[in-house]
Amino acid sequence: MYVDLTTLIVAIGVTFVATMWLTLWYPRLRNPTSSIEKPAAPAGTEHLRTVLDNIADAVMTVDSQGVIGMLNPVAAGMFGYMEGEALGKNVQMLLTDIRAGGAAGISTGTREVVGVRKSGATFQVGLTVHESGNKDLQEFVLIARDITAQKQAEQRLVYLAQYDALTGLPTRALFHDRATHALARANREEKLVAIMYLDLDHFKNVNDGLGHQAGDELLKAVAKRITSCLRDVDTVSRMGGDEFTVILESIPHIDNATIVAEKILDVMQEPFHVDGHEIHVTISIGITIYPMDDKDLTNLLKDSDQAMYRAKQAGRNNFQIFGADMAESMAAVKLIETQIEHALERGELLLHYQPRLDLLSGNIIGVEALLRWRHPEMGMISAKDFMPQLERSKLVYSVDEWVLRTACLQNRQWQKVGLPSLCMTVNVSPYRFRRKGLVELVTNILKETGLSPGDLELDIPAENLVGIGQENYRTVLDKLNTLGVHVALADNGIGDSFIDSIKRLSLRVMKIDRSFVRNAAVDPDHAAIVQAVIALARALKLKVVAEGVETAEQLADLRRYGCDMAQGYLFSKPVATEDIASMLRDGRRLV
Repeated sequence: MYVDLTTLIVAIGVTFVATMWLTLWYPRLRNPTSSIEKPAAPAGTEHLRTVLDNIADAVMTVDSQGVIGMLNPVAAGMFGYMEGEALGKNVQMLLTDIRAGGAAGISTGTREVVGVRKSGATFQVGLTVHESGNKDLQEFVLIARDITAQKQAEQRLVYLAQYDALTGLPTRALFHDRATHALARANREEKLVAIMYLDLDHFKNVNDGLGHQAGDELLKAVAKRITSCLRDVDTVSRMGGDEFTVILESIPHIDNATIVAEKILDVMQEPFHVDGHEIHVTISIGITIYPMDDKDLTNLLKDSDQAMYRAKQAGRNNFQIFGADMAESMAAVKLIETQIEHALERGELLLHYQPRLDLLSGNIIGVEALLRWRHPEMGMISAKDFMPQLERSKLVYSVDEWVLRTACLQNRQWQKVGLPSLCMTVNVSPYRFRRKGLVELVTNILKETGLSPGDLELDIPAENLVGIGQENYRTVLDKLNTLGVHVALADNGIGDSFIDSIKRLSLRVMKIDRSFVRNAAVDPDHAAIVQAVIALARALKLKVVAEGVETAEQLADLRRYGCDMAQGYLFSKPVATEDIASMLRDGRRLV
C-alpha cells in the first residue's frame, strides 16, 4: 500500500484547505443570491485558492456520485486536461476503483489506483480520499500523486534482489526457492531432480592476468553457455564468484544429468573472446541426485559441492557423480584434519585482525578476527585456502571453538590495558551454526574470558537463513540476542524469501560483500544493490558494514549512500595483535 509520513502530512493540510474552500466559498457558487451583484468571496478564500493552486499534489473535490466540482492546476496537468474541461465530469474517467462497490459511495482511505490521461495513457497513482467535513454538502477531497517512477524503481529493486546484477541469473536465495519447489514436485510425481555444482578452473588466473573487468565479462559469457544447455524448466544460478548451480527438474533417469554435464563441458571447449583476448577456460562439475543421494536440500548441495571437488582432484574439466566411491576425497579431508590437529597442538594457528571503522567519526570501533596458519614449510596460509577442506572434517568444530575463545580473550586483554572498547567479530562456520550447543559455547567462553556479550559479534553466512531450517536458526539467534551478543549477516542476496526470513530474526548488522563494493563505482547495477541493501537495513533497523573498501572513491560512495561502517585495505589489511594495539594507542582514524 502506498503511504508515507510526507503524504499523510500533506493530506491533512490539503484536506483542511479544501474543507475551508468547500465550506466558505464553494457553497456560495452553487447557491448564488438573487442579488444582481456577484457575491464577494468570503475573506481568506483567495488565499486558500492560492494555496490549492500552488500545492505540489493534485487535489480534486467530487460529490457522492463522483462528479468533479473542483481540481487544482496540478491535477489538471497530471491528467492532461484544461482546468475547466473536467468540471462536471465523473472522476472515474480520471481514476479507477475509487468507489466501495457500485452505488455504495466513494471509498475513503489511502490506496494505489490507475490514472487515465486525456490521451488514454495510464499511470500509477497514490490516492488519498477524505470526506470534506462539510455537513451541508456530501463532498470528498481527493489527493493524488503520480507514483509511476517510484513503482518502477521498486520493481527494479525486486529484480536486482532476485537476480545477479552481473549475469542476470537467479541469486542464491531464488535458487533455494526454486530448488525447494522442484524437490516437492519431484516427490509428488515420483521423478528425480539433479543438483549440479559448477566451478571454473583456474579463474583466478584470469582476474590476476587480465583484470576483474575481463573476469566479469568472462563470467557473463560462461553463464550464457551454461544456460544454452538447459531446458526452460531448469534453473542455473550464480552462487558467487565463479561458482554456479543447476537444477534439472523432473528427470526420469540419472543419465539425463550426465548428458547435460557433457553438453556443458563441450560448449566450454570453444575459446571465449573478451576485450580482445582469446581465453580458454574449463569447468568442473559435481552432480547429486534427489532422492537417491539425499532428500535434504542442504545435504544435496553439500554432496554436489563435494563431487565438484572430486572433479577438481581428478584433473578438472570433468564431472563427477556423488557416491559411496569418494574415498579419495575423504582421504584428502582426513589429511588436512590431521595437519590442522597437529597445528593446534604446536601453536601454528593464530589470528590476525582487520580494523572496522565508523564512517561518521572515522574511529576504529571494532575488529574482525581472521584465521591464519603459520605452516612450517609453506609459510603464512589464509583460512580460505584450507577451510573448504576443514569444513568437511569434524575438526572444524574444535577450530571454531579455538578461534572464538582466542578472539574473546584477546579483546578482553586489550580492555585490561586501557585500550578503547572494541566489538570483536568472529566468523561462524555454517556447520558450527547448525550444530547444537552454539549458544552454550558462547555463554561459557564469555564467562571464562570475562568479555561483555555486547563486545562480541558473530558473523553468520546468509545462506544459513534462506530456504530451509529457518525456525531452528531463529531460535538460536533469539537466544544470542537475549544474551546480548550481536549477530551480523553476510549478504549473499536479498530475494523475497530472504527478506521475509530476516524480518523475523534477531539480527543487528548486515554486511555488504566486497564484490559489490568493488564494482559499485563502475557498475550502476552493483551500485543499486549496495543502496538497496543499505535501504533494507535501515528499514529493519540494522547497521551496515561494507567489506573490502580499497579506494577513496568507494569510501565516498558508501558515505553518500548512508553506510555505517567499513573495513578494507584502504585503511588497513588484517594485522597482528600488537599492530591493532599500536593503532588504538596512536588514535589512528579514517579521515
